[in-house]
Amino acid sequence: MCAVFRSPLHSFRPDFAQLVSGTFERDRYLIVGGASAELQQQFAALGREAVVCKSYSDLERKFPRGCSGAHFQIALWFYSGEESADDRMAEELSRCASEIVLIPGAGADVAKRRPQLVKLFGRLGFLPDYICDLSEIDPGTIRLRRQPSRSANEVVSAVETAFARLNRRLADLQRALRARTSELDAAHRHIATVEEKLLKLKQYRRELKLLREQRQALRKSPERRIGQLLLVPYRLPEKLVKAVWKKLRPCAAKRREDLTEYQRWFEQHRANTDDLDRMRYEARTFGLSPLISIITPVFDTPVPRIEEAVESVLAQVYENWELVLIDDGSTAADLLRALPALGMRDRRIRLATLESHQGIAAALNRGLALASGEWIVFLDHDDILEPDALFQVVKLLQTHADVDLIYSDEDKLGENGFEAPLFKPDWSPDFFLSYNYVGHLTAVRWEIAQRIGGFRSEFDSAQDYDLFFRIVEQTSRIYHIPRVLYHWRRSEDSSAIGVRQKPGQLDASRRAIEDHLKRRGEHAHVAVDWRTHAFCVRRELLEAREISVIVPSCHGPESLERCVESLMRKTSYPNYEIVIVNGDDKSPESTTCFSRFPHRLLRFSGAFNIPGVKNFVVEQTDSPWLLFLDDNIEVMENDWLTIMAEHIQRPEIGAVGARLLNLNGTIEHAGIILGVNGIAQPAFRGFPAEHPGANRQLQISRNCSAVSGACLLTRREVLREVGGFDESLPESLADVDLCLKMRQAGYLIVYTPFAKLYWEASIRDKIDISAEAAMRQRWSDALAQDPYYNPNFSRERADFSLGK
Repeated sequence: MCAVFRSPLHSFRPDFAQLVSGTFERDRYLIVGGASAELQQQFAALGREAVVCKSYSDLERKFPRGCSGAHFQIALWFYSGEESADDRMAEELSRCASEIVLIPGAGADVAKRRPQLVKLFGRLGFLPDYICDLSEIDPGTIRLRRQPSRSANEVVSAVETAFARLNRRLADLQRALRARTSELDAAHRHIATVEEKLLKLKQYRRELKLLREQRQALRKSPERRIGQLLLVPYRLPEKLVKAVWKKLRPCAAKRREDLTEYQRWFEQHRANTDDLDRMRYEARTFGLSPLISIITPVFDTPVPRIEEAVESVLAQVYENWELVLIDDGSTAADLLRALPALGMRDRRIRLATLESHQGIAAALNRGLALASGEWIVFLDHDDILEPDALFQVVKLLQTHADVDLIYSDEDKLGENGFEAPLFKPDWSPDFFLSYNYVGHLTAVRWEIAQRIGGFRSEFDSAQDYDLFFRIVEQTSRIYHIPRVLYHWRRSEDSSAIGVRQKPGQLDASRRAIEDHLKRRGEHAHVAVDWRTHAFCVRRELLEAREISVIVPSCHGPESLERCVESLMRKTSYPNYEIVIVNGDDKSPESTTCFSRFPHRLLRFSGAFNIPGVKNFVVEQTDSPWLLFLDDNIEVMENDWLTIMAEHIQRPEIGAVGARLLNLNGTIEHAGIILGVNGIAQPAFRGFPAEHPGANRQLQISRNCSAVSGACLLTRREVLREVGGFDESLPESLADVDLCLKMRQAGYLIVYTPFAKLYWEASIRDKIDISAEAAMRQRWSDALAQDPYYNPNFSRERADFSLGK
């Protein structure tokens, strides 16, 4: 009686056949130990022949000895922990195939079973192919090939290749472990902070309770009652004055001195009645006037809130729209009565109902199916549009008719009015990977939303984030309208208050990012930054290419020694050289100082012009990656260079900058903003190191127009492509000029806050009027408006504060 090998796998990954076919490129496969129907369907869909046998007896029955169709190009065996029929299985497989792939099944002890099977097949003339990497199928998978005896050198070389691959895999796992440990430590710190706040809250509640008891005791005291009687004659005139004032001044009018800074700013900048009349007339003259479908899922919404949302649509000055209300199985009786009446308010309002509550993605997809418009706008059931929202979208289309995705600025609608504005940059892919800053208002071309399959229910609560990722994978035609056109209401169940209002939102957002990176073929770990509730993406470093760390000596031996010592002691990146550049100083002190460094030393003749020095060193080195580092910088954390390298390995990135801190713990550099108080200024300079910054931009990776050459990582081919540093410019302007040349060539510049260093910044360069004039002439458009700095922000300070 022979053993029956039950399928060791409960299920196969849906792309298993595609993965195997792409790896081996064979037409005929024999598979033993698998689920026949599922696998055969996968291979048949690819036009490949696959015969699947569930067990040894099934194999023997289908291909008895002497059978003419028994030979296959390759056989895949999902071996189990059962050993009793190994000899017979090995003999049959060696008879049927020229190559055999051993794949561990569920429950198989790879460390024990694989050596047994390799030895067994070895007696039949099959030897391991250690060079073939099959870890994507399973880390324990190995290919055996029928081949003549090999020399010891060949075997050693193959085994060493396999060990190198395993070591790389081990290094990747160790790195992933460090990332997860760091994430866990951050979560623990966040929990400790929250617990401390909870303790204070409990203390405040006890104190409040005590105050209320004391107040109640005072209200009941005889002394208070006597005092109340004595004050009656004085209070009557006061009440009369208040009543008259209320009649003379409407209750809804809020005194200007009671408004917040943002509310005053918004009242000044939003469209007034005259503006809206002008826009309404202008809209009727547009050459392109597409129908816009506004999709609003509704579920148990308070009636006044949905009425306000509908009113904001009815108030639109652009009139070619339709509003598609999708009732997602609401049960609130007052809402069910109100919805038909809302649908009758205007012929452009359409109402549809789902039979049961299916979730927001299902409701949105129903809206997409019903929409007649060329463009889609999404409006939550309790939010409000500005009257010119659709007008601004269509106005943009007059000059950019090929755009596919449009988004605007937004704010929150709280109990005290408009607050917490989100002034956004133009399209910033790295910023978008940190969190969904696109948010509201968004307008999407219907065709592209339909083509990518609409919304996916498994990402509910982050369904828009997932949709936008799939859209930006299809198009780069993305435009930003720098106006607040959408008011996101703060409510008890809305993440407008905070992400903790929707506990699943963080997880859904993280999965959306991971799914996007997987589709792009990028291996990365996505972690939550618990301080900001944004995300930190740590990409796998595919190859630790050599980096030349170029350090011009400008601030004396002591500064240089501190810099180099911290580099050597706190840099975990495995493949770098330090290149120190000195001028013509050949004094004994200088010679003694530089003799202490076991690093490459270059001497630069002539005036020590920093852009010229950097160009000189580039020509004297041959590393593929180059890091320019000031000699008054000190390293803070070991993985700083690895973090920067993770970005520069990306082909679309031209330069990477780090978060540079003063010794007093404040920001010296977090990217550079153009056109602010001159040519350019460092973002957030002077802010506390752990301050979130406007819209969390200080603590998350984002794109910017330029980064400082005090710590700038780039690739050699990019530097050569753009012509290196302009030696006619002072150092600070040469850095900006270099980054702008990279951007002009199509590259992105990245700031990462996760690479942190100390920088004792030098005294600022004196203003060079001729150099600034050259920059204004060369980069007039970029200096007029930095795409990563919202035009509503201050032009006097690079702190992301409100402008005039």
